[in-house]
Amino acid sequence: MEKTRIPAGKSVEKVAGPSGSSRGEVVLGKNEERRVVAGHRWVFSNEVARGGDRGGLSTAPLLVDVRSSSGRFLGTGIYNPHSLIAVRLLEGRVERFEDYLSDRLEAAISMRERLGSGEEGVRLVHSEADALPGLVLDRYGEYLSLQITTRTMEASLPYILDRLMERLSPRGIRVDRGLRSREMEGLPVGEDQAVGEVPEELSIRSGPGVLAFPFLHGQKTGLFLDQKDNIKALSPRIGGGTLLDAFSYVGGWSQSVSFAEPRTRLIGVDASGTAISFYRRNNPSGEGIEADFFSWGEAARSAGRRFDTVVLDPPAFIKSRRLVKEGIEGYHKAFRLGLSLVGDGGIFVVCSCSALLSWEDFTGILRAVFRKDGRPGRLFYSGRASWDHPRILAMPELDYLKCAAFYVGEKPGF
Repeated sequence: MEKTRIPAGKSVEKVAGPSGSSRGEVVLGKNEERRVVAGHRWVFSNEVARGGDRGGLSTAPLLVDVRSSSGRFLGTGIYNPHSLIAVRLLEGRVERFEDYLSDRLEAAISMRERLGSGEEGVRLVHSEADALPGLVLDRYGEYLSLQITTRTMEASLPYILDRLMERLSPRGIRVDRGLRSREMEGLPVGEDQAVGEVPEELSIRSGPGVLAFPFLHGQKTGLFLDQKDNIKALSPRIGGGTLLDAFSYVGGWSQSVSFAEPRTRLIGVDASGTAISFYRRNNPSGEGIEADFFSWGEAARSAGRRFDTVVLDPPAFIKSRRLVKEGIEGYHKAFRLGLSLVGDGGIFVVCSCSALLSWEDFTGILRAVFRKDGRPGRLFYSGRASWDHPRILAMPELDYLKCAAFYVGEKPGF
């Protein structure tokens, strides 16, 4: 994908995107404020009784004050009349959005500086959890990767970039505008922007090693930083023997395990040729296989292959609510196949990054998979997204990453 390059230090022209009047008001239907009062920050379109603007995005306000049916002020939010999530609430009453942006960006970055430990790969802003809905910002050493998925943040992109350059002085910022989730907000999906220097690839210190990855054309923001705490916690416990790293991407799991237990034989499987080329660089003693895991795994199972550890970290199978049933079936299939490749006395690490898959459904799938397999699975670890991906307790949707590790026993005799 082509990148639009803008020299560092130069103000960014306003991007082509939604515009609108600065402010409006939304009134909720009777009793529809209960979730909001409890701390949830989304207002769905069917909860809105009146207000806002049902016309085109060009005339809809970017900000709205939200009130209950009785007139009680509930907060200020960013607005999109054509999204299922009509309003995404900010924190408190917002008068000037630029002032709010500046304050919340500073608060989010300061929190990471307070809690961090010198990590080179850090999520600095995590959307709703940092009261900046539709804005995700990762730092990789001297570079930043930015994602925008809401129309109000898109309209404010020039201001956001100026603040980031001023506060963090990065060598370059990659603005990822190829996300399909932008379509749901009526935003254009097209070429990325590059502010300053944005290299094709980067290498950062990750745990005990140095991990190389594609930055300019990489998946998501470049790396999956949400797994780093799970990798750190499990790596000392799951090495030895042969490890199958399924959906390996660039091999972060494999590299960390090999540092903890150098005698581990590593095998990474991923459908992306680019990912596997980086896997081989990051794990020169391992075997990187470019293949669809389902096809490769079925062949391996038929051949009787078993592994001492299987790490199964697939992409999100549930992209929207209408695909929940189909996605759950996909997880059943992947988990069954992954478990069938684990030898007796082996380790099965299994993950899901689908926000629409609840922990209850995740564990329910695993119970069914172990029951069908016939071997006992003893859960010895469960984890969520890393510390720099905070959550709001009233919003279970933000608790999206699930990681579970099992010791797989022998099938009992009857």
